[in-house]
Amino acid sequence: MEAMAMRSAGWLLFLLGTMASLLWTQQKDGAARKLLEALAQRYEQAKALQLEGTITTVTKSPSAETKVVTTFSLILQKPNRFRMALRDSQGRLQQLLVSDGKTLFWEVPAMKQVLKRPAPPTGVPLPGGGMLSGALREQLAKIKEAQITGEGTVGNRRAKVVKVVADDGTTALLWVAGNTLWQTKVSIQGTRLVRRSPGNQPTPFEEAMKQTSITQVVNFTKVIFNPPVTSSLFAYKPPAGFKVVEQETAAPPSPSPLPR
Repeated sequence: MEAMAMRSAGWLLFLLGTMASLLWTQQKDGAARKLLEALAQRYEQAKALQLEGTITTVTKSPSAETKVVTTFSLILQKPNRFRMALRDSQGRLQQLLVSDGKTLFWEVPAMKQVLKRPAPPTGVPLPGGGMLSGALREQLAKIKEAQITGEGTVGNRRAKVVKVVADDGTTALLWVAGNTLWQTKVSIQGTRLVRRSPGNQPTPFEEAMKQTSITQVVNFTKVIFNPPVTSSLFAYKPPAGFKVVEQETAAPPSPSPLPR
C-alpha cells in the first residue's frame, strides 16, 4: 500500500509539473502575441517608412560555405510609392526599385537594363518585401507558435527576443524594442526547398539541396516612422545606355537576397 501511495504521489507530481509547464508556455505565448500585435499595429498605422540595414545570408553545404552581405535603403509612402536600393558589401549598386504608384522601374546595373512594369498594388514586390514595407499583419496570420525567449542587444538597444514558428514549419527569431523590429533571423533547411512529384527519383541536385542550409539575418540600423516625403523621391530616369524592357507583370527579374 505504501509503495502504491508513493507511485500515485509521483504521478501526481509529474502531472502537476506538466500542467504548470503548459500553463507557463501559454503565458509566454500570450505575452509574445501581445508584443507582436502591438508591433504590427504600429507599422500598420504608419503612412510612410524609412528603413536602412543589412541582409546577411549564409549558405552551407557539405562542400562549401558562402556568405553574402547586402545593404538596403528603403523609403516607402503607402500604399505603393517607394524607392529601394540594394548594394553589395563594397557599396556597389546591385538593384534599384522605384515606384511612383503607377509604374515600377527595376534597374539592374549588371545587365544595364531597366524593367518597366505596372506598380504593385501595395508594398515592395520582392521575396520578404512585405515585411520590409511594414506589412507585418500578414506575417502574424502565418504564426502558429510564439514565445519570448529572453533579451538581446541590437546596436545599442536592449530588445526582447521572440521565437516564432510559422504554419509551414519555418522558425525565426525577432528582436523587438519600443514596438519596432530591429532584427530577424531565419534558418531554412534544404529539405524544405526540394519539391518533387511523388514517385520521381531524386536528382543529384535535389540530394545536394537536402544537405544545404540557409541562414538569413536582417538587421535594421535605421527605422523612421512617417518621415517627410516628396513626389520627387519617387521620380525615375533610366541611366544613359540602359535598355528599358516593358513587361506586364511585377515578377522579380532574378532571385533576390531578401527574407522569405
